[in-house]
Amino acid sequence: MPHAGEFRRGWPIVLVAASGVGLGIAGLLTYTAGIFAKDLEIAIGLSRTGLGWAFFLSTVTLAMALPFVGWLIDRFGARGPAAFGSVALSGGFLALGTVVHSIPAYLAVMAAIGFLAACSAPVAYTRAVSAAFDRSRGLALGLTQLGIGLSAMILPPILAGIVATNGWQIGYLALSAIALAGVIPALSLPGKPRTAAPAANVAVAAALRSRDFIMLLAAFGTMALSFAGLLPHFVPMLREAGMAPRDAGLVAGAIGASVIVSRVVVGWLADRLRAARLAAACCALCAAGCLTLAAQGVTFAWIGAIALGTAMGAEADLIGYMTARRFGIAGYGRLYAIQYASFMLMAGFGPLWVGAMADYTGSYDVPLMMAAAGLVVALVLFLRLSDIRHDADEADQRAR
Repeated sequence: MPHAGEFRRGWPIVLVAASGVGLGIAGLLTYTAGIFAKDLEIAIGLSRTGLGWAFFLSTVTLAMALPFVGWLIDRFGARGPAAFGSVALSGGFLALGTVVHSIPAYLAVMAAIGFLAACSAPVAYTRAVSAAFDRSRGLALGLTQLGIGLSAMILPPILAGIVATNGWQIGYLALSAIALAGVIPALSLPGKPRTAAPAANVAVAAALRSRDFIMLLAAFGTMALSFAGLLPHFVPMLREAGMAPRDAGLVAGAIGASVIVSRVVVGWLADRLRAARLAAACCALCAAGCLTLAAQGVTFAWIGAIALGTAMGAEADLIGYMTARRFGIAGYGRLYAIQYASFMLMAGFGPLWVGAMADYTGSYDVPLMMAAAGLVVALVLFLRLSDIRHDADEADQRAR
């Protein structure tokens, strides 16, 4: 089927999926937490370190839950688990605004959100899109991931105004209502997959034993561990190098713009080029950006910002694309969930090692060079992947 024909038939799924991921845990938790940080510091004494630990806990519990989420989606379909995830996320934000009166309570609720709201992660939505698209799957997944970027752009200013006017508790109640709206796209997803559970189990078992799955896990994990930790340190890095706060913020804005653009561009290219080579090229670009920052500092800071944003957007697209293309749709939920959980864990650990190394050496030069070296390792792993399997097409047709 031509690319245009796929989109004429499948655009509603893309719209639903983009809305769902934007209103899920990936779109709402990370990008809104900073809005409440100052008020929580005053109200319960939450420090920046405490905020960091809360996010790390939520990342760990999310990663723990994702394999089970993938099994649920493969077994029962995307609709029910995704709707439950939206309700759980809404309940978590409601708890943050009503029952959190101490740091231990905040940490406990954040950990619970990561575990219980894991069903609102992109697993269900990317499976629906991957099942609906073949020749335009990369672009469709890229457009799906735009939902997270749009959520990150639109919601923080709105919530900031609510918090400034009505207080942080009302802000969390508003966020709870926004998360609950995610039930609408969740219930619009396809129902139970046609693939029988035994067939999905066979597909998963075969993939988990395969060299390609292990190589993908290692490549994406190494990539995330190498560059993701630099993102929260980017503005402090520029400030330390002598850039004015306003200028550093403007340069950092290029990261977000690059994420949005790269998700569409990389998705479009993935439908036309070998995805493994495309991933390797993104690693090379990001490594070059890291080395440029280490050597030139603020002089070419915008190059580093574009490189980091491109890597972030590309990895989010290619995890789902390469999982579906190499292993089919039958066991996609579990396989993608494992890949996504590894990515989340490595990305969550990244800021810790970058900060620790910067404190130990007194600058960000060594972390930047270590990140570039790690990206080269990921590049080699991507290039060592075998050619994409084409014998999954028939199984994909049965799974749709």
